[in-house]
Amino acid sequence: MSDIEKKTSVSHELTDQDTDEPAHVVIDEKKMFRKVDYRVLIIAMFTYCLQFMDKLGLSNASVFGIKKDLHLHGQDYSWSSSVFFFGYMLGNFVVTRIDQKVPLGKLIAGAIFFWGITLAASAGCQNYSGLIAGRFFLGLLESVVSPTFVLMTSMWYKRSQQPVRTGIWFAGNDIGGIIGSFLAYGLGHITGDIQPWRYIFMVYGIIAFLWSFVVFFFLPDSPQKAKFLTADEKEYYRKEMVQSEIKHEWNWQQAKECTYDLNLWLLMFATFLCICPNSGMISYGLIILNSFDYSSIEVTLLSLPGSVLAWIAITLTGLIASKYKNQRCNMMVLVTLFSIIGGCLVYKGATNGVKLVGYYFLQVQPAVFPHILSMAASNFRGNTRRSIASSAVFIVYCVANIAGPQLFRHEDAPKYTNAFLSWIICYCLTVLFAVLIKLSFKYQNKRQAAKQQIKPEDSNADLVEYVDPTFRYMY
Repeated sequence: MSDIEKKTSVSHELTDQDTDEPAHVVIDEKKMFRKVDYRVLIIAMFTYCLQFMDKLGLSNASVFGIKKDLHLHGQDYSWSSSVFFFGYMLGNFVVTRIDQKVPLGKLIAGAIFFWGITLAASAGCQNYSGLIAGRFFLGLLESVVSPTFVLMTSMWYKRSQQPVRTGIWFAGNDIGGIIGSFLAYGLGHITGDIQPWRYIFMVYGIIAFLWSFVVFFFLPDSPQKAKFLTADEKEYYRKEMVQSEIKHEWNWQQAKECTYDLNLWLLMFATFLCICPNSGMISYGLIILNSFDYSSIEVTLLSLPGSVLAWIAITLTGLIASKYKNQRCNMMVLVTLFSIIGGCLVYKGATNGVKLVGYYFLQVQPAVFPHILSMAASNFRGNTRRSIASSAVFIVYCVANIAGPQLFRHEDAPKYTNAFLSWIICYCLTVLFAVLIKLSFKYQNKRQAAKQQIKPEDSNADLVEYVDPTFRYMY
């Protein structure tokens, strides 16, 4: 984590409150950010791990009898996957405002507490209507986590540190996939009057419920409220990292500007194109493996290498983007090229073995989205503007997740060739938009450099990025 950074101590002159004289204080940045990693980043990563396990729970349940037990026909299963993101999207509209009004750590803890209860209660579903209701409310509650973590990442870390940190907590998805696969494998062997898929919902829900108490007591709301930071370290955040302070005023001018911001629209289109196939993989991944003539128990184990590959891709591209300047869009292109190859192998593979290789190539695609999140967090200044940018990306994320499972039509089963063709098209367009994003930010940096190089008089003001001529976009 922090070990990839240079080992430096940074001196800052802070004003003594009693004498108004400058006091020379030495802050060891490496030590300070390591403390933040161990407290904030680890909690964020495991929370994201649990969130993905909960999302993956339905996919695991699909190969352990839920469709038969709840009499799901036609597109019923696809809609039970999509409805989660209707709740998620509704929640995002609310989270945009709530994030600036309430303590962030307590907000996340409360959301985990109630989604754990909701998921565990879903084990009692007896019909399609009950499943739909449970998935909707689960999405509503889980919508709190991702936009809030994006905001917290921008509060706690420098812009140069954000890609790898975003990648680390986002990699919780794949850790969740690994843990979830092992749990599903074990729970799938349970025999008795209660079906295995009900145990999956119960166990995942109870784990989330218990974790909410850890988050409540150990995740600080902001650097200024972090007990593990010294007074000098808090002063460092206040002086050197203005974005660490959440200003609770809503700025309508900043909100208006977001509606016609080209950079934001490009990020939103890229989000839709990379997430639409990925959402189908989350919902239908095990069903796809099942279509390669593997048993229900076997597919839970065959999904493990995919989660490991995704974790490696997210972590590696995050490290590269943090170590080398302006490599985020390049990483998006590189990862998506692997996905294009994988999509072609699954679409036209002559044997199940070739299709399985293609399936594993597809697993690296989740590494694209963290770079979009990182750019949304680091390239928009002004609290309202940054909050809207992150939430707009997540609203499109929801729309893509709603659309993704619908590409898998009942009449196309079991090969779903039309879905894979759609994926390949989405991947190709993702490459195009990654290039457009890079060109847009590069052009805007040239415009910024041409401006008069003066620093704003009030460094603590809630300024947007283009007002400060020293600001540079990161891509």
